[in-house]
Amino acid sequence: MITFTTKGFDATIKSLGNLQKQVEFAASKALNATGKAVADAMPAEIEKVIDRPTPFTKRGVRVLRYANKGKLETTVGFATAQARYMRWQIEGGTRNPGPAGLKIPAAINVDAFGNIPKGMIAKLIAVARKEGKLAKATARRVKVSNKVELFYGDPKDQTGKPWPRGIYKVTNGQLIPLVIFPVTAASYRPRLDFPRIAERIVNREWPRQFEIAMANALSTAR
Repeated sequence: MITFTTKGFDATIKSLGNLQKQVEFAASKALNATGKAVADAMPAEIEKVIDRPTPFTKRGVRVLRYANKGKLETTVGFATAQARYMRWQIEGGTRNPGPAGLKIPAAINVDAFGNIPKGMIAKLIAVARKEGKLAKATARRVKVSNKVELFYGDPKDQTGKPWPRGIYKVTNGQLIPLVIFPVTAASYRPRLDFPRIAERIVNREWPRQFEIAMANALSTAR
């Protein structure tokens, strides 16, 4: 989240006497236009650093708070839903997966963006609940159809390696991981330099937007 203000410009505005109202109005318009320019540029910037970002992610940046004559401040950032996961791409750090674990696709078809299709995991678990075979403490085999048998839970470690809790397909008595839910922390490195990108756009747009807004304010002044 980035906030643009007229800090350092306020004293100049107050010294303009009769023009103060026009300058404040122009500044608020210019701040909002600059904020929109930042938001509009972000989808292309996200595509440069994120592999196959979803449309939902790309449209997540917006003007969160608009400036007005009383408060010359505009804030741009990700909407709440996108901010929950994009913060790791911006700030980096270590993410605690929580008790539910992470959701990592293995031998399962993903969508065009590399994600597990929406609702797939919930559907499998819903089937398990319907059949009364879902257990929190022990793994159960969940029959989804006559052709597919799934194993949901935490299987015993095999071949000297830990097998995490997940959804596995049963084939000839062998387990093939479809989706796994490891509970180990995930580390992220910063990939989207949101502040630097925003600063570059502000430096380019603010002078031009203020000039346009000021000319319009003076032409309509009474």
